[in-house]
Amino acid sequence: MWGFELELKKSLRTKKFWLILVLILLIYAMAFREVKDNLEGATNPQELLVTSVVGYIAVSAFLFIGLYALMAGATSVNSDLENGTVRIALSKPLGRVSYLLGKFLGQALSIVVAMLFATLLSFVITKYYGLSLTASLVGDLVLSNVLILVAMLQLLALGLLISTFIRSSNTALGLALVLFFVTGLVMPQIVDGFAEDKAKEEFGIKGWKDFDKLSKDELSAYRERLNELYREYHLKYLFYAPQVLMLDVFTDIDRTTFNDDGTYTVEYIGVKRAMADNSAQTALIAGLTPVYLGLALFRFRRMDLR
Repeated sequence: MWGFELELKKSLRTKKFWLILVLILLIYAMAFREVKDNLEGATNPQELLVTSVVGYIAVSAFLFIGLYALMAGATSVNSDLENGTVRIALSKPLGRVSYLLGKFLGQALSIVVAMLFATLLSFVITKYYGLSLTASLVGDLVLSNVLILVAMLQLLALGLLISTFIRSSNTALGLALVLFFVTGLVMPQIVDGFAEDKAKEEFGIKGWKDFDKLSKDELSAYRERLNELYREYHLKYLFYAPQVLMLDVFTDIDRTTFNDDGTYTVEYIGVKRAMADNSAQTALIAGLTPVYLGLALFRFRRMDLR
């Protein structure tokens, strides 16, 4: 309990935490204008607004809260080794397991605070555009936040594991930044390229001009197959990137139909249905957290803390 309270207070006082809150505020400020533009061409703006609100929670978590979680974990144990805090803490009646779990829970709660701030801003957007906060909408927002929280906890646990192997907090911080952008931005582009090449091969597409030869039904089938390959390749090659799997789940919360008159209709499927349709992704997001945390505990119990 002592380790939990200490870590929570320290996490809430860091400049990184407050910077994250400011960045979330900025992205939601931009969301006001973008949501307005999206609503203009929709035949059912109410359902589109729901998907937009949930989507912005996911984006802000991916860009900012996720990065904060990985950085906080990666500089957790090694920074305490550098300033001697860990030796002072373990001189009290506190075991290594309790110490590390306290750090994890304290940092996890700071992530919850950041997510609650993001959720509050999403409620502001919802009320601004006149959408009623029904029990169904609130339930979906809560469920989406739970999924995001689990994804962020996986990044936090991975960061803790990194901090038990790299004794320099600056080196660990640099590795965390590189790892986040490589797994979250670079690798998805490469893997998606593999999926696109496979889809083109199946449909006999060798160049951009071949798309013009496809009928409307064939083009629709190509897009459907491409989306299937995206998910298949993400599960196969990016199972360790919770932010990627999380966005795959949220992609299925709605279905867009383009109308002949130039408008489009957004059918809201719901977060619960999207999680059920992507059960493998959801299981990986939840399942790797205890694996990383268990490895971090195993490593920490055998570390030389001198």
